[in-house]
Formats: sequence, C-alpha cells, structure tokens
Amino acid sequence: MAAARALAARGNGEVRVWDENADPPLPERAAELRQIGVDVWLGGDGAEMLGDARALVKSPGAPPEIPPVAEAARRGLPVIDELEIGWRLTPAPTVAVTGTNGKSTVSALCVAVLAAHGLEPTLVGNTEFGPPFSELSGGDPPRSIVAEVSSYQAECSPALAVDAAVFTTLTPDHLNRHRTMEAYAAAKRNLFVRGDWAAPLAAVNVDDGFGRKLADEIDERGSRALRFGSGPDAAYRIAECRWDLRDAELVVEAPGGTVRLRTRLPGAHNAANVAAVLALADGLGLPREATLAALAIAAPVPGRFEVVDVAAPFDVVVDFSYTADSVAKALTAARAVVAPRGGRLLTVAAIMGRAGTLLGREVGPVARRLSDHLILSGASYRGEPRLPTLAALAGSARAADGATLEVVIDRRAAISRAMEVARPGDLVALLGRGPAAREATDSRGGFVPLDDRQVARELA
Repeated sequence: MAAARALAARGNGEVRVWDENADPPLPERAAELRQIGVDVWLGGDGAEMLGDARALVKSPGAPPEIPPVAEAARRGLPVIDELEIGWRLTPAPTVAVTGTNGKSTVSALCVAVLAAHGLEPTLVGNTEFGPPFSELSGGDPPRSIVAEVSSYQAECSPALAVDAAVFTTLTPDHLNRHRTMEAYAAAKRNLFVRGDWAAPLAAVNVDDGFGRKLADEIDERGSRALRFGSGPDAAYRIAECRWDLRDAELVVEAPGGTVRLRTRLPGAHNAANVAAVLALADGLGLPREATLAALAIAAPVPGRFEVVDVAAPFDVVVDFSYTADSVAKALTAARAVVAPRGGRLLTVAAIMGRAGTLLGREVGPVARRLSDHLILSGASYRGEPRLPTLAALAGSARAADGATLEVVIDRRAAISRAMEVARPGDLVALLGRGPAAREATDSRGGFVPLDDRQVARELA
C-alpha cells in the first residue's frame, strides 16, 4: 500500500498492484488505491499484470518463486523491495539495523540516541513501531532515519546504500524462505557489502562468526567497521554485565577508556545491543556524554523482555523469542533473576509463522533445559495451522531432559496454567508472541483479540 501510494504520487508512469488474495479486507484496500489512479488486480497468478512494466516492486513477504516475481526475473526486469523504493524517494541520512535477533531493540536505542543529539530520527522498515520506508516519501524529508531491515528486504535492495549500519547476530531463522544459512547470510551481507562498495560506517558483532568476516570485508573496501562483543577482537568489549528484572549495569572497554553505565535492559544479549549503539554513536562523532545519558533511560521495546505488572507474588515477563538462540538468551536472562532468590522459571512457549515446524525442533530442547516448568501452547501468525508447529515443538522437548513438561493448545489456557502453579518468587516467562495483540483464526484475515500481557493482568 505504501509503495503504491508513493509511486502513484510521483506521476511518472502507470502503477499496477497485484495480490493473490481477494478476500476481505483486500477489496476495501483496492478501492482506496483505485481512487488515486492505481490499477489493482486481485486473485490469479499475477504474471499477466506485468504487461509492459519497467520494474517490479515487491512487498518483503512476497517470495521470489511466486509467478509475477519469477516472470519479472525471467524477463530481466529489476525486482526491487519496498524498502529500497522508500530509500530512493527519501533524501535523508539513514542508519540500517539488521541481524537475526536484536534488530528492534537496537533500532529503538539508535532512535533514542540520535534524538538525544537533536537529529530528530524517524523509525521505519521491518518494525511494528514505525511506518514502511516508502511512506515517508513526499513532503519534507526527516532529518535522519533509522531503518530496521529484515533479510526479506535486503535481498532485493540492489542499490540501497545507507550511511551507517549495525549487524547484531546471524543464527538459524527464515530457512523456509532462504533454504540455506549461506543464502540467509548473503541477504544480510547485501546491506553492508556489494562488489567494491561497503557501508561507510558499520557497528558489527564480532562474537558472531559471520560478523567477524563481515567486519574484515568492510575494512578491506576502505570503510570503517567498529567491532563490538565480549571477545578479544572487540574494540567495544563488554567486560562486565549484571542485571535484575528491570535494570542492568555494564562495563564496556572502549576506545578512549572504560565506560560504566546503567540501563533498563536486562540480559547479556541486551548488553551487546547497548554496546552496538555506543560504537555506532562514537563512529558518528556524537559526544559520548549525551549518548550514555540516552542509553541509561531508554525503555525496553514492547514485547522484548517486557515486565508485566501483575497483582501477584511472582513476576511475569513477555518476550518475542521464537528461535533457539533468542529463547536461550531470554531464558538465561530470566534464570539469572530468579536464581538468587530461590525462585523457579515457568515458561509458556509458542512459535508463530510458516517456519514453525523447522524452528520447533530446535526450540523445544532449549526451552526445556533452561526452564523449571515448561508449558507449550499453540499460536498462529497469519492463520497457519497451529498443531504441526506445536507437535514439532512438543516432540523435540519430550526428547530432552529438564523441566516438567505440559502441552496446553489454547494460549490463554496455557498462561492460566502457568500462573496457577506459580509460587512466590517465581518468574513466568511468556515467549513467542511478544507484543502481538491478536491471534489469527484463519488465512483470510480473521482475528480474535489476544495479548499475552493483558491476559496475564486479567488472570493475576
């Protein structure tokens, strides 16, 4: 929708839009676009729509094998993601953030830091908390932009050349789309290095093997890679990190001296997120005092290790984690909170999305090993069947040692069960849905309200 509006407003050619789905609410959206002169096609395979098109712009979720994208590639037409259209149409300095995990938190921290320095940033891209990039075109451009970028977007952005970028992690995810880790890595790499070009400035996690290679490639092209992490290769090295449920203290050995700061972001993974933004801000030449002040007060992103205030003698945290790596990091952070007080970690885990059966086989053992009581539930992102994913998750968890294990298909009932068995001093971690406020009931756009945070408050 955003790309179609932006291109139609340019008035330099016919704009056609296709979607394979003709069910509500698509006809209503089609009517909106037709009012501004866009030719909309609903249903069919979409290949006929191409006609004499000069280029194809795809929504990030549209895979390369669907007929219109495949036909455009066969003809040699440029296939460009919506993200790049936004970048081409919006002349503003842009910081891009990508990686399997940590994108939303690092993007939010970048916004907080740039705002503290008076740069008035706008958050865009693959995020629940800002508009698509192409929605910014027209009118006065923002002073600066922070773009959260997924591999789906980066893989079809052939000319995107941001001013600075951050790489967080690369761990298995989206393999239903990319098929191999090599292809997944190549999509991420596209944001930093293409041919002889490299992003002028990049903060790169060198605890990650792909990140170490990426940093070297950036340097080889004459650009500047600022390495962060906890290992000896990191110029911004996390030397110490302690946290409780709501706050953290960390020590970073950085160029120019040791940095000590408090943040509102618990967990070792969040220490890495903070180090990434500290490195980026230093690289941009921003005075460190204001940077540290902004990092100290920045709030957690909704649904990322978010503490839910409940009227109960135990704690509740909601986290979006759904891959083995992110689940391990969230539960490790939670265990560090409950261990000193002798409490237990009760986890309600689910996986949303089309890759659920693949991810479930890896997540189940991790969640059981790190929990004291594990309850597996169903979830659906866009109406995908819940049971195949839940079966993969449960099967892998049963084969592992660790927590007491239960399966409760209904998410609300699963949360209710966890809170029923929780005792004073325990922590209930609700994983897999994050800030989602509704549950898909079918693939045609049906939803029911369901917010883990609200459910926990109601049940306490």
